[in-house]
This record gives sequence, C-alpha cells and structure tokens, in this order.
Amino acid sequence: MLVGKGIQYGIPVIAVGVGVVLLRKFLKRKRNADGTTTSIAPAMNTQIKKENLTLSVSDAGLFANILYGAMLDLGTDEQTIYNTIDKIKTKDDMLLVIKAFGMKEYLLGGRSTFMGQDYNLIGWLRAELSNKEIQKIKPKFDSWGIPI
Repeated sequence: MLVGKGIQYGIPVIAVGVGVVLLRKFLKRKRNADGTTTSIAPAMNTQIKKENLTLSVSDAGLFANILYGAMLDLGTDEQTIYNTIDKIKTKDDMLLVIKAFGMKEYLLGGRSTFMGQDYNLIGWLRAELSNKEIQKIKPKFDSWGIPI
C-alpha cells in the first residue's frame, strides 16, 4: 500500500519538477545589450580563412580546453584566460578556437545536464568574467571584429 501511494504521488511530483526545470531552461534566456542571447555571438563573418591561420586544429583544441578548464567549476582563473587569449594571433585563429570549444552546457561555471544552457566560448566568457575583466580582453576581440 505504501509503495502504491508513493507511485501515485511521487511520479506526478517528479514530472512537475522536471517540467519546471525544462520550462525555465527554454524561457529564461539571458539577453545582451545588442539583443542576442548569451549563448551565441552576434552576427559576424565566421568563415575561417585557412591562409590566415597560425594555429593548427590540435592547437586550437588545446586552447579551447585550457579556456574551458579555466572557467569550469567554482572560481575562474582569469590569468589563464588572459594568457591564452594573448597567444591567439588572428581572427581566424580565434574563430577556430571558438569552433573547437563548441557548445557546452553552462550553469554557474559548472556542468549541468538539465538546468544549464548551451553556450559557446563567447557565452562562457561573458558569463564568467565581470565587465572589468572583459575590458582587458575586449581590445583584442575588437581588433578581430569579434563582439564580446
């Protein structure tokens, strides 16, 4: 009898909880001043010109993983972010790193399956860095023509 009552009341409660989490995920998208969501960069030319690359695909993947590690879990290693971005020379290199980073679930710097939101590298940087910290890397992104 106790199991029957648990199933009778437990399943609807779990279903409502999962529904609320999923609803929040789809309705609560953070908007930037330019009207885009945090998960994507504003419209820009994302075509990578191979002749302008100074990084290999594996180097871009390494840089993407270093940046991800610097922002993952509690605390952000800002110095690692600054150092890694300083090593990126061209716009096409940065686009390759953004592509290598891909879309990752974000929830307060951690991994989240249901409650997080898919962000690319730009979204993660916007979420993890304060405005003051973003100003330190913004000139480089401006020179590349990549909004941050």
